[in-house]
Amino acid sequence: MTPETIDNATQQAEKTPTGCQETEVGEHKGAAENELPKDHHKQLMESLQETDQLGLLKRFTLDFHADPDLDTLSEEEARFFYERGFLPEKARLYGLNRDNIDTYLSDVQRWLTRLVNGPYSVVFNNKILFDQVFGQYCNVPRTVAVCRQGRVIPHTDLWQQIEAGQAGPLMLVAKPLGGGGGGSVYFIRIDKRHAVVETNDATNPRFSVKTEALGEVFSRQRVPFIINEYVQQGEFSKRMYPLTVNTVRALVVRDATTGEPYLVRAVLRVGNSESYPIDNFSLGGLSIEVNKETGELGHAVAAAGRFTGQRWATHPDTGEKITGAYIPNWQEHKNKLLTLFNKLPYLKYCGFDLILQDDDFVVLEGNSYSQVRLFQMHEPLLIDIGYVRFLKEKGLLAK
Repeated sequence: MTPETIDNATQQAEKTPTGCQETEVGEHKGAAENELPKDHHKQLMESLQETDQLGLLKRFTLDFHADPDLDTLSEEEARFFYERGFLPEKARLYGLNRDNIDTYLSDVQRWLTRLVNGPYSVVFNNKILFDQVFGQYCNVPRTVAVCRQGRVIPHTDLWQQIEAGQAGPLMLVAKPLGGGGGGSVYFIRIDKRHAVVETNDATNPRFSVKTEALGEVFSRQRVPFIINEYVQQGEFSKRMYPLTVNTVRALVVRDATTGEPYLVRAVLRVGNSESYPIDNFSLGGLSIEVNKETGELGHAVAAAGRFTGQRWATHPDTGEKITGAYIPNWQEHKNKLLTLFNKLPYLKYCGFDLILQDDDFVVLEGNSYSQVRLFQMHEPLLIDIGYVRFLKEKGLLAK
């Protein structure tokens, strides 16, 4: 397996669709760029004055100075990126420069998207609430128990069976109750009175415990934990890399003109030997671009670990074909996702995580301010006219 090794700036230049699709994409991109004022990022940064906006700006400033890539920039370059709301790492990950920066969503803009859903963002920030709201309209992982403040609160009879040593073989997943990010995820294999736990925590990645003591492992954590039933993925996702549950991240917004749901971008996240036991992009997992109209896969990239700096046409561990493969039933999945979004009219912005099954999908979680590196390492977001107009309507892009 020999990957194409090129820098990200060259990646963008080499992507050229063919035929009539080339004309459509070119017109679409040109229309979006025509709506982008020159140096609009700096204008937006200078306009921030609301209390919640300034709070996010303070966070950005702290993260900017903590970014290891800051040491690779000159003082002039650092000032340029800071004044436009980009963390130093984006120069490396995007091939960011003065000529292309206007077409990328900035880190500050990304953080500001958390304000778009207003008070309804709480639906995404608490996994119990997410399950209760979204579970009315789609498949979500079933909650088994919640662990907090030294207590285990069962949500089904299954937890009592587990503690009594009467359950299994089965698998569970435990993760922090609030927020996202992929950290501190535990996979639990239960067989009667014994449980084997695997996690992405490098200090203690695998351990065993008696099932009667399993609740104590999570109830003594610093933050509340939710324990769900494990969701089996479909054959297509499993072939890519069977040792992790691989997920689609789909960014959906409400169209600024029609109010209809609009799919901005989608990628397939796939785990590997760097990210095991999860598919998390920040921990070395792969992001594979998905043609949102056809479900065809493009190249895969990684933001961390030994698979960075390359575009992969096949999986670096399994050798499974990536580029040119098609997600089965993509149109059905896409239509069902947009229908789901329409059933929740108070939501304006969401990054959905979907576990694809053979004929359906399970909504793993939603993100009110989706990470965008996994999209923009393939192609900048602000070449999408629908997304640009949405951001303008929400005041997240200078007019």
